[in-house]
Amino acid sequence: MKKFLRFYNKDKENIKMDKQTEKGFDLIILDDDMAKQFSELSHVHENDDVHIIWQMKHKQNNYVLYKNCKFSDPTDNFFGKSTGLFNKNKSLGKKFRVTCNGTNFYSSSNNAKNIVNKSKTKYKDFTLLDRMLKIEELNLLNE
Repeated sequence: MKKFLRFYNKDKENIKMDKQTEKGFDLIILDDDMAKQFSELSHVHENDDVHIIWQMKHKQNNYVLYKNCKFSDPTDNFFGKSTGLFNKNKSLGKKFRVTCNGTNFYSSSNNAKNIVNKSKTKYKDFTLLDRMLKIEELNLLNE
C-alpha cells in the first residue's frame, strides 16, 4: 500500500531538509514530539511504499515527490556555534537519513512545464499527483 507524507511550506518551521540528492536527503525535525511521532510512523509503515511530497520554498506551485523512501533511526542533530575560544555544540532536533528510489517533479503552474533547473527531467502536471493523493484518501476511508 502506498503512503504519502506531505510537507508544505507552513510545516517547514519545524522540519528542514539538508544534503539533498536524487537518492536521498537528511530530514531534520526540530520539535521533539514531532520527531517521536515521525519515528513511530516510519516504523509502522516500513513495509509499505512511503512517498514524500515536498513543496518547494521559492516556487510555491512546484512539488518534489520522493518515491519509495526508507528512514534511518533518529540521531541527534548537532548545531555548532563558535563563541570566542570555545566551540559549543548544541543539539537541535533529530536527524533522519532518508533514502529513496528516485524523484519526480510536479507543478500546478502552466509556466513551469519546462525542464527542471540543472536536470534533464521535466515538470509533470500536478493533477496526476493530486489524483494519487485522492486515491490514497479513498483507500484510507475504506479501511
